[in-house]
Amino acid sequence: MNTYPLGKSVQHDFPFFELNPGITYLDSTATSLKPSVVIEAITDYYSRYSVNIHRGVYALSVEATEKFEAVRKAVLNFLQAPNEIEAIFTKGTTESINLLAVSLERVKKELAPFFSNWQSGLEKDDVILISESEHHSNLVPWQMLAERTGAKVVYIPVRADGSLQTEFISQNEFSHHKLKIVALSATSNVSGVVHDLTPFRELARKNGAIFMIDAAQAICHAETSWAEFSADFIAFSAHKMLGPTGLGILAGNRDVLSVMPPFHGGGDMIALVKKEGTTYNHPPHRFEAGTPPIAEAIGFGAALQYLNKIGMKNVEQWEHDLTAYALAQLEENGWHNYGPSSDDVISGRVRKAGAISFGIEGVHPHDIGTILDETGVAIRAGHHCCQLLMQSWGVPATARASLYIYNDRDDIDRLIDGLRMVKKIFKK
Repeated sequence: MNTYPLGKSVQHDFPFFELNPGITYLDSTATSLKPSVVIEAITDYYSRYSVNIHRGVYALSVEATEKFEAVRKAVLNFLQAPNEIEAIFTKGTTESINLLAVSLERVKKELAPFFSNWQSGLEKDDVILISESEHHSNLVPWQMLAERTGAKVVYIPVRADGSLQTEFISQNEFSHHKLKIVALSATSNVSGVVHDLTPFRELARKNGAIFMIDAAQAICHAETSWAEFSADFIAFSAHKMLGPTGLGILAGNRDVLSVMPPFHGGGDMIALVKKEGTTYNHPPHRFEAGTPPIAEAIGFGAALQYLNKIGMKNVEQWEHDLTAYALAQLEENGWHNYGPSSDDVISGRVRKAGAISFGIEGVHPHDIGTILDETGVAIRAGHHCCQLLMQSWGVPATARASLYIYNDRDDIDRLIDGLRMVKKIFKK
């Protein structure tokens, strides 16, 4: 039972609803709305002490630095991360994964003490294992890395309900001693399925490979912890969890990060610069060249405080109940649901966040989205940066409604009413 009232009870915290009356926002998987406390924290930085950090010795610069670094600690606390974990600020999940891919290209045997399969750098026919369910952010960087190194990308197939085929491990054709990287999303941005990554984590551990999690759609919807993820690297974005755009996190073991080369060169990522060469700073700063996203980080700190006040267990329960209700309504009307059924979700057979992909026979998803917009319901339509998943399902696109803490059953009812209108229009 929810102990914290959500839905309409928190909409007053979000200026969006006052400024856009009559809009039902069902696109939080693309980006979440921002509460006033986040906007105010950003405005306070720019208005009261809009100065740079780390370099200044004057009081305002020291204050800005302390506030910025306090958010780094807040991120690690939110992750319930042990002391040996560092959090690197990036522009988003996309840059976090690109940072990792570029740095790993330049690593040779330095990772061998941590990962036994890394006795040398990436070589021809080494394996990077991902899935057909990945967002392009956790797919294209690995394809690019494979092109540069001669490694190959191997794809885990996806079932009809959006879950990963765990039997693939025993049926695969690649040599485990060539496995170097396993990079998987914790939660699908299309089906909302919370993947069981345990078999793939064990595969990586057994073979001395790196295990990386794209947590962009996971960390914002449920209580999680570093121990639960049990990954070598975790990437996610602030804007999926009530924070500002332009800020992401790559978290990993400090000792591992210490032997990895930087992604960008410039100020703040250096310890000493000479004509003969440069000595790099310690992590996390060696991966944060130039002026960082100061205002965005401070805003993210306010978002984390807001979510902590609500409690992520409450967020998960609220979404679970809303998602089950929405799926049942879609099924009752005979519309196609791409992913687990309402019974799967209610029974707990499949864990699912509040991303729901669906379709109406004979109607293109873009037409669904356009007509819904005329009724004041905002959803997403397209391939959702997951074209491999669309190909696996044999569809060009889906419509997607995604839920968060400010949604309630009235929003689902408006969606269903709008879909009935879509059906009526296309019957003509």
